[in-house]
Amino acid sequence: TVADGKIIVSGVSSSKGLRVVVADGTEAEITARPPVSGEWTTTAGNAVFASKYPLNPGTKYRVLGAGDGLEVRVPRPQGGKPTAVTHIYPTAAELPENVLRFYIEFNRPMPRGEVYKHVRIENEKGQRIELPFLEIDDELWNPDQTRITLLIDPGRIKHEVKPRIDLGPVFVRGRKYTLVVSGQWPTLDGDPLGDDVRKSITVGPPVAEALDPKDWKISPPTGDRGTFRVSFGRPVDHPVMTRSLSVLGPDGKPVAGTAESADEDRAWTFTPTSRWAAGTHTLHADPVLEDVCGNRVGQPFEVDLLRGPRKDVKPAPVDIRFDTGQR
Repeated sequence: TVADGKIIVSGVSSSKGLRVVVADGTEAEITARPPVSGEWTTTAGNAVFASKYPLNPGTKYRVLGAGDGLEVRVPRPQGGKPTAVTHIYPTAAELPENVLRFYIEFNRPMPRGEVYKHVRIENEKGQRIELPFLEIDDELWNPDQTRITLLIDPGRIKHEVKPRIDLGPVFVRGRKYTLVVSGQWPTLDGDPLGDDVRKSITVGPPVAEALDPKDWKISPPTGDRGTFRVSFGRPVDHPVMTRSLSVLGPDGKPVAGTAESADEDRAWTFTPTSRWAAGTHTLHADPVLEDVCGNRVGQPFEVDLLRGPRKDVKPAPVDIRFDTGQR
């Protein structure tokens, strides 16, 4: 049986030799399939399997090693909105030739193990680009499985390395591409997403320089609850930006308010919950802040991967002071 997302094998006092597999395909395929990752426990004469990741609704599983092989099907949830793609980052229509990663966000959790089958990049002729992503077995989902990170193979970005020599770069300046999320991608409900979701990309020149705070444009707020804005001059990694920027008050403590990205992630804005206090405030940027090509403050991506960062230079946060104009 299945209860609370766990598979329960009744009347089994030991979990030794038990393994759970997806019961899909021929008998030979099922028995040869690697087990689902998770932990077994025994309680009250039952063996209980807790999967490392959520079991997929609508999917049939088999417990091997339990007699003839117990099979269970995870029920599908009733009602609710259908699963859909809500955002694809970076949002900019024109991206540098050496863009490092893409993020796809969904309104509901998605299953693991399917991403590289159902996300592709096409060229102007609609032809699929061969192996554009760094395919990682343990896919890069956020904890609630609503956002997947797709890394462009760094070997296709870096010059004079074998993947780029053999296959060429994924993106070429001046050309157009399309990132396609297949509508056939099965959701946790077991149903396909629906229509394909497509993001058009025009490729611009590569950006290899480190982020430099001297290039940022600061727009202090006007009025007692006006919006503060910083413009970076290039698209910044959206999820990293949302967690690495903050505004500190004159007392050095974070100011409560609403932060948003702007201008296709080229800028960040902050509006306080209460009126601005008098005195000097600080824009605080953690050292992890990076652009869509992986360039950080004082540390370009090329140096980071090929030679490593300079050992005599430690990443440090950036603090930029500004006045709110309040008295």
